[in-house]
Amino acid sequence: MLPAWSSTVRSILLIDDDEDFSGTLTQLLEGAGYAVASEYEGRAGAAAALESHPDVVLLDLSMPGFDGWQVLDAIRRQGPLPAVLVLSAYTRASDTVRALRMGADDYITKPFSNPDLLARVGSAARRSHALRETTHPAELTFGPLVIDLNRREVACDGAPVALTKSEYELLVALVADPNRVFTRRQLVDRVWGPDWFGDDHAIDMHVSRLRRKLGEDVLKPRFIETVRGVGFRMAPPIESAGA
Repeated sequence: MLPAWSSTVRSILLIDDDEDFSGTLTQLLEGAGYAVASEYEGRAGAAAALESHPDVVLLDLSMPGFDGWQVLDAIRRQGPLPAVLVLSAYTRASDTVRALRMGADDYITKPFSNPDLLARVGSAARRSHALRETTHPAELTFGPLVIDLNRREVACDGAPVALTKSEYELLVALVADPNRVFTRRQLVDRVWGPDWFGDDHAIDMHVSRLRRKLGEDVLKPRFIETVRGVGFRMAPPIESAGA
C-alpha cells in the first residue's frame, strides 16, 4: 500500500503483469526519490489506484483478464486523478489516440529510455500534485462534522467517530458534494467501484450504520437526508430548514 501523498514525496503505482519489468522499473523510480508500489493484475491495480490515491499510475495495457483499458476506464470514472501514464508495447497510432481519449495523460511505448521516462513521470507527478492541492482540501466540514482527509479521521461535535472503510468513503462522497442528491448506484460506485454487482440497496444498511455512529435523529437528520425515490444527500442546515 502506498503512503498518503505529501508535499515532498511523490507516489507511483505500477500496474503490469511482468514482475521482472516492474522490479527493474521500481529500482529506477525509487532511485529517483519516488515512493513506489506494484500490482500485477488489472482488477487489483484499479482497486489500489482508487484506494491509495497515488500521484501517478504507470499502466500496462496488455494484461490478461481485466486489462489495462478496463483499468484506465475504472480510474477515470472516479475523476481526473491520479495521472495515468500508459507504458505499452503497442505502437499503433490508434492505440495512442484511444488511450488519450479515454483519459490517459501520456503514452510511452516500450522500449523507452530511462531519462525520457523519468522526465515524463516527473512532469505528470507535478501536474497531479498541483491539481490535488487545488481540488482536494485537507479537510471537509459540514456543521459540527469534520473529516481529515490526510489522516482519514472523522470527528463529530469534537469527538472522534470510528468508521469502517466503506462508511468513511460513503461519508466523504456525500460531504464533498453536499448539494447533490446521490442515487444508490452512484454511491455504490463511489464506495465499492463500478464493478460491484450486488444489490444497490445494500447502501441503505451502511447509511443506517453511519447515522447511528453520528448520533442521528432519523426524524430530524442533521447530516444524511433520505430523498424519497432517489437516494441520499446531506441534510440542509437546521437553521434554514423552516425557511
